[in-house]
Amino acid sequence: MKGFTLLEMMIVAVIIAVLAAVALPYYYNAVESARMTEVVVLWGKGKGAVSGYELSQEQADRLSHRMEKANLKHFTGNVFCREGATGICWEAEFTQKGEPHARYKLVTTENFKKLACVPINGAGQSFCESQAVGEPVDINGEKTYIIKE
Repeated sequence: MKGFTLLEMMIVAVIIAVLAAVALPYYYNAVESARMTEVVVLWGKGKGAVSGYELSQEQADRLSHRMEKANLKHFTGNVFCREGATGICWEAEFTQKGEPHARYKLVTTENFKKLACVPINGAGQSFCESQAVGEPVDINGEKTYIIKE
């Protein structure tokens, strides 16, 4: 009788499971990097125009409206005044839509000059670490990773 034995089939199943366990984190990071690109592009367009300048409430509202009109597919964005900041306080925050595997939010720092990743769950932590340029920093009590430009 020709065919595979149960042991051979179980070995193949174990090999496939190990390969999947190794490959899935890389796949999820690649998907999240692609999703994050829309925010990076939008942030890059506005960075030069607003960084280093103090915005009025009206200008911040217009910037929030522009983010809304940008029709981001995977994020929502808003501009806010960071609590406790003196002088220039405006930053942007991008929150994910839906319930993706890796949960995180993206925030600007140093008055729009840098973009940072704030993890929300364990998969988000791994993703933020993979995108970071250095050690995490504390921004408003949150562990935050500055993202590579």
